[in-house]
Amino acid sequence: MGMKRIGGWLLALGLAQGVALTAAERFDSVYLSEFLTINRAGLRDDDGDHSGWIELHNGGTSPVNLAGWSLTDARTNLTRWRFPGLVLLPDKYLLVFASAKDRTKDLAHLHTNFKLAPEGSYLALVNPQGAVVSEFAPTPAVVDVSVGRVRGEPTWLGNFHQPTPGKPNASGGPGFAPEVAFSHPGGNFTEPFTLSLSPGPATNAVIRYTLDGSLPTQASPVWNGPLNVTNTIQVRARAYQTGLLPGPPHSEVYLRLATNALTFTSTLPVLVLHSRSKDIPGPGRSAPVQFSFFEPLSGTTSLTNPPTLTTRGGFHTRGSSSSGMPQASFAVHFYDAAFDEERKRSPLGLPAESDWVLYAPNSFDPVLFHNPFIHQLSRDMGRYSSRTRFVEVFLTSGTNALQGNSYHGLYVLEEKIKISKRRVNLDHVSAEDLEPPNVTGGYIFKIDRTGPGESGFGAGGTTVVHVDPKEATLRLPQRQAQLNFIHSYFRDFDRALQGPKWKDPEVGYPAFFDVPAAIDFHVLEVLSGNVDAIVLSTYFHKPRNGKLTFGPHWDFDRALGSTDGRDDNPRQWNTGPFFSGPWWPRLFTDPDFWQLWVDRWQELRQTHFSVTNLHALADRFADELRDAQPRQYKRWNFQPRGGSYQSELKHMKTWLSNRVDFVDQQLTPRPQMLPPTTGSALEIQFAPTSTNTTIYYTLDGLDPRLPQGAIRTNALTYAGPIALSPNARLIARAHNPKQRQSGGPPISTPWSGPVTADR
Repeated sequence: MGMKRIGGWLLALGLAQGVALTAAERFDSVYLSEFLTINRAGLRDDDGDHSGWIELHNGGTSPVNLAGWSLTDARTNLTRWRFPGLVLLPDKYLLVFASAKDRTKDLAHLHTNFKLAPEGSYLALVNPQGAVVSEFAPTPAVVDVSVGRVRGEPTWLGNFHQPTPGKPNASGGPGFAPEVAFSHPGGNFTEPFTLSLSPGPATNAVIRYTLDGSLPTQASPVWNGPLNVTNTIQVRARAYQTGLLPGPPHSEVYLRLATNALTFTSTLPVLVLHSRSKDIPGPGRSAPVQFSFFEPLSGTTSLTNPPTLTTRGGFHTRGSSSSGMPQASFAVHFYDAAFDEERKRSPLGLPAESDWVLYAPNSFDPVLFHNPFIHQLSRDMGRYSSRTRFVEVFLTSGTNALQGNSYHGLYVLEEKIKISKRRVNLDHVSAEDLEPPNVTGGYIFKIDRTGPGESGFGAGGTTVVHVDPKEATLRLPQRQAQLNFIHSYFRDFDRALQGPKWKDPEVGYPAFFDVPAAIDFHVLEVLSGNVDAIVLSTYFHKPRNGKLTFGPHWDFDRALGSTDGRDDNPRQWNTGPFFSGPWWPRLFTDPDFWQLWVDRWQELRQTHFSVTNLHALADRFADELRDAQPRQYKRWNFQPRGGSYQSELKHMKTWLSNRVDFVDQQLTPRPQMLPPTTGSALEIQFAPTSTNTTIYYTLDGLDPRLPQGAIRTNALTYAGPIALSPNARLIARAHNPKQRQSGGPPISTPWSGPVTADR
């Protein structure tokens, strides 16, 4: 586009010749994206003042260290205000207040040594070599209206009545052309149809469009439709109208169904992934994709049903040891229809978010539901774990019709572990959270293999990986205080755990470590027999002003009697390294920690870990999969043990029964309270116990077991019916000094969990 044409647009917008004036202006690195001169009602700076501001954006793919870069409002002084040493990550924004306060030491609150002039200031970004890389010509200011670059057309400038400091510039609203209307919504079709596009009420607007998935620009073809749609096609369109900024892009995908796909039905939801490329993108290399979700109508899903959700997005393969499996698992991200920004969507009734995992049950999990099973148990126990939905997936590409052989098998759509109100509900740590209490959280970590560009940090004798915020963010110079806090917290925790007062609730490990959460995490891992427990795919987090908290759970393909082999025998503690790894060996040498584990296990055995509940949950998931399971087995050549899916289900249920029985046999059973007798006073009776076992109880609400395992001096020995007087609270435990837990935990406890009764 010529300078004359651009100038005409800017004059129509009420702007001076505000296009970037430097021939070398590029947008694949850091550039000026938006500024606001007169701030009356918008963002306040760190002093609470309504200062003007300047926004930078890194449009490249590499981090940029801004040390030595400058901002200026004078052509004759290109180094008027120099940046300190901070780094701007790809596709991130940086805000600098144009306040004349001249602050560079606080990297989270930068202030230039100049203000922008209301009558119009020259504004430039200068690199360390003294070259102007981005600039704005003087533009008369309007109160609370910013000037910025048009998204998708960054050489164009416009007035933004809705400024977006630190975020992508607006693409719709006052001053923008309308969104293009499509005569047909996106979705699957069987017969050709005619597609028309309309600029809405803008009769003098021009529609530019593309059919290759790229964003329409002023250089794209003009829509002269209508278009006869005969095969799979993606249409993206944007309205251009004289005197206004380009409107928001609109995208729709129309997927032709081949005859052999018309008869496909399922009792599960179906997800169609349509990619422009035939190649499935590898880890870390996301490719555009269109998601179309179809849900059952009257119990049956058909590809001829209208989709319940369609959205643009990105996907790539994921996984560590599972990345080489024939059926790939995917990381998926939902985007908006315009600029591929992540957008929160609610697929299949799940809470809205942008990041998801599309997990493929692999050959280690022939029953097909290990992960949903454990996630559900965790949520039933009151601890967050990823929500899941089964889906059958079709994967197709290009312009060809969707064929029946595009069927890619059964998948589990599950929530990615991240900080979110409906996921790991922590406070987000922003760039400004550099002092207590804000710097104390929230953070998510994991013990796992490091990914590309990650080094993690040492704690507890292992490598801990940053999950949220990511390591690249926390290693920015401007985030150093957050990284320092994390490292010091783990050092202090390690010292407390190994120190002379390591059990002390004020200065020992309980001051740093959420013990009840750790117990809940560990008992469920032990129940599962997870062969990778504690040492791989192990997540934990730290809330603001809170303690280190284990969970959520993740990755149970090699568990629950899988085909891995290491978990074949449920009648042993260490199907996985439950009592090794960081921190746990020391924790389990504390008699009180081990007793809390025993107490919680025996409590859960009455509810969520009962054989009845475990088998019913397995049956529930198996019933959901009855229709899809044969297709999955056929598609990926699963060979079930015992020759059938039912035999695999029986195998898992038998494994679970043996697992809980084994752990039960290792522990002193809880006293078995008999049904109460009738009479004027409530009498408590216990069933006879085994040899060497004594029942101790109290009636004042105190535990008959003292801390570290001794018998409370006023504890009573059960010898017969106990008359429970009004307001009494009975707590009883069984004690067997010869009971041993062997082959797993480093110590044993003679005590059972407690039972209680009140009157």
